[in-house]
Amino acid sequence: MPQLQLPPECILVIISILCSEDDTDTMARLLRVNKAICAATLPFLYEDCFVRRMRAHQHSVKSYDLSLAQLIRTLLRQVHPQSRIPELLKITFLSQDDQVGVGSTQEPSLPPPTTTTPAFKYGYFLRMVRIYYQLGDWMVGFICNNSPLMDYAATNQIYEKHVNEGYIVKFIHDECRDKALGRVLEMDIYQQLTWTLCQDHPETIESLIIPLKDIQRYIDHIHHFTSLSNVTFSVRETGRYRYGVPIYGPNLYEIEQEERDRLFGGMLEFVRQHTSIHKNVLRNIEAPPSTELDGTDQHSRLDVYFTILSLSPPFQNVRSICTNWIELLARHTDTNLNCMESINAMTRGGDWEAEDESKLLSKYPPLLPRCRVLKHLSTKTLGPDMFQWAVLEKREKETERHQEGILGRHLCSWQQKHHTRGLVPLQSIRMYHNREPPLVQELNDIGFAFGDSLEELYVDDGIWRDDDIFVDQTAASRVVLHGQGWNLPRLRTLSLEMFDLKLHFDMDALQRSRALESLTMHDDMVTYRHRDIRSWSVVHLPQLKKLDLQGSPAIHFNMGSLHHSPCLEELNLRMAIISPYQGDRHYRMPSPEELEREDSDTEGIDSHEPSGILGSNQGYLPIGRRPRYTWDWHLPNLKKLNLAAVFAFMFDFQWLQYLPNLQTLYLGTSSSTNSLHERHITLKDLSKKEQQQELEEDGSRETLSDRYISLPKLESIELDGPWIFEEKVLEILFLTVAPNMHWISFGSDCTGYILEECIILSRKMLQMEKVYLDMRLARDEIQRTGLVSWDSLQDEQRKKRRVTFYLDGGMFYDAQEP
Repeated sequence: MPQLQLPPECILVIISILCSEDDTDTMARLLRVNKAICAATLPFLYEDCFVRRMRAHQHSVKSYDLSLAQLIRTLLRQVHPQSRIPELLKITFLSQDDQVGVGSTQEPSLPPPTTTTPAFKYGYFLRMVRIYYQLGDWMVGFICNNSPLMDYAATNQIYEKHVNEGYIVKFIHDECRDKALGRVLEMDIYQQLTWTLCQDHPETIESLIIPLKDIQRYIDHIHHFTSLSNVTFSVRETGRYRYGVPIYGPNLYEIEQEERDRLFGGMLEFVRQHTSIHKNVLRNIEAPPSTELDGTDQHSRLDVYFTILSLSPPFQNVRSICTNWIELLARHTDTNLNCMESINAMTRGGDWEAEDESKLLSKYPPLLPRCRVLKHLSTKTLGPDMFQWAVLEKREKETERHQEGILGRHLCSWQQKHHTRGLVPLQSIRMYHNREPPLVQELNDIGFAFGDSLEELYVDDGIWRDDDIFVDQTAASRVVLHGQGWNLPRLRTLSLEMFDLKLHFDMDALQRSRALESLTMHDDMVTYRHRDIRSWSVVHLPQLKKLDLQGSPAIHFNMGSLHHSPCLEELNLRMAIISPYQGDRHYRMPSPEELEREDSDTEGIDSHEPSGILGSNQGYLPIGRRPRYTWDWHLPNLKKLNLAAVFAFMFDFQWLQYLPNLQTLYLGTSSSTNSLHERHITLKDLSKKEQQQELEEDGSRETLSDRYISLPKLESIELDGPWIFEEKVLEILFLTVAPNMHWISFGSDCTGYILEECIILSRKMLQMEKVYLDMRLARDEIQRTGLVSWDSLQDEQRKKRRVTFYLDGGMFYDAQEP
């Protein structure tokens, strides 16, 4: 039978796909097909073998340790001559009596070395030497199991050497001593292994992580690194940066201050020499982050970081870039920003850089005005004046348009003399803010300057607070109005998460955003007083599909706006959780008497039309007044409804008849005053609004569908809080109102039902899959209801069970199911 002959191009495509999926096992099997396919596979398999092995075995530490050790052994065996391999690496990877287990002391970590000479020089295909710190626990295993490494460490007095130098303290207990010694050996192995793999074929290395402590060797051989285009400097092996145990000693900080100046000087020297000898080869330089640059006397951490990055070559004509502002500023001089369409300035830099970036950028002309075709921007805020340049350009453009109307027939000649460039067409802005002052000026500038193009605006102030901050702050909170001067007719997505102040918004801005499809507004208001209500006026958002409000925006929002949002598919209304870090969803709510008083105060207020005067009153109703919730909004497309706190407590179940396509329902009223906020669910709640007569006890199934609400698409319902089911409510809810539900969840405070009732009803609901009941029952009580525990069934038996019951005692199945 003739062999199948594939063109070399097809073989390379297949191998490249396997490489992108990190399928090292299949690629290893391709080495055994024939010599041609083996030669085509090796460059892909060994190009970035260390990182690829880590990704391929990320779910199994043991298999990764073994695979990594075998890989290192294979590469070291091809180093010629073998005398170039340091003794530490020979003992670790090439020892004949290696019997130390990886995660276990019972099995060998490596098979015995073979004497077969490989057909290929694998090290020649190594393009990226990026060895990560994954050897530490393995080294400790060698020491604890009397590995030859113990003899090596004792002979060379490695532990005593680091103790005397002050890097580590002298531990009394052997266990701590071994751990500290294991970390020290890990760093030594990492340094020696990186250099050993580089020295055989330095001209082929394209990406390299250089330990700064070993920088001088790389400087001495810098002329050999002809292909090095990506270099990362690692400083974690010096000083206090260790994993697992505190090994820093009394002289650590003094030693660091002396050494770091020398090491950072070597880092600068390496970059300078390489860019001078090998011009336009080094494209990307990653300096240590600012958090690792503390302790230097001669250079501030920002100066060191900026100086290193300024030696990098300029960005080429790229349309999209992921970096931070410091790197972009360092490389901007010869970079062509005119073709930049997307900037993500959130990578390789944390919140600790925000202040540094602002100070540095203030010394240079702004970069964003040079990006004339910029469409997408993701960044931290850099100060209130971040978009002042865009405001000035917009005003100039408006002046130009005004002049066009005045000039009339002389327009052409005027344009030739007074030509202005077009505005930056920003379509998407994602901003992260985590410091004072509040984010107000930047937002108003954005709304004014990019009104002709902006389609998405996402703002997150990024502030995390402690539990004791989540208290009633309404009296002391600042009132700042957002959205003033906005004119964003193309805006489709607006998300404002502002947790440093109460979020108030100019409804006039939303009136001019008729294309809005998603509106999200969050602040951390936990509760409110009657006098704090500043209800917004009605807005017309005909294209709105998602409305997600939390805190003061939820209280202020005029629900009459829902009459003008027929396309709405998702509605979320809630207050902020009292203690979000505890995992429980508990809310603060006014007493029922206060809520009744609010309703009486809103009598006569029309929730369908604006009551405030837009412009003069910024679209607000009078302070302390809100529209009544009429619960008569027709939303035929609504699929997801999440209500919590006061909104769930005031919920009218009969509104569900106007939501025929509802799929998910969540109502949460859990609070510290559950006894004051109990809600009874009656048969009248489930009946249609126009059905006024009393329901008969013996009504037939045929007439029930006419009496009760019908939600055929409802798949899940979750109730959290003191909900009380009256008699026959569950039966009508499950079998008549929503017979196609897939799962239900009732919290611990829900009452009025028993477990047996839910089991019987689940047998009649063919679509039911999961039942979550927070009921505290003993295991024998649960078994008497006809349920069997999950661990008492075999895997095949579990697969046949349709409904799973999740109770406080674990997972259970219905014993009567086949």
